[in-house]
Amino acid sequence: MIEDSRIYFARRAAEEQERAEQAKDPVAAGVHRRLQRVYVERASVGDRWQASEIVG
Repeated sequence: MIEDSRIYFARRAAEEQERAEQAKDPVAAGVHRRLQRVYVERASVGDRWQASEIVG
């Protein structure tokens, strides 16, 4: 399951890269690049979420 989620996010990153390259609007291209970075980060982290800081 962990590997499946990493593959999913890696594929989404590749899709966003392709969309950024094809975008004619610079704002849309920038949004796709930001989404690509988010998906790459998620693919590299997978299901290993950082523990939340408990205050109180």
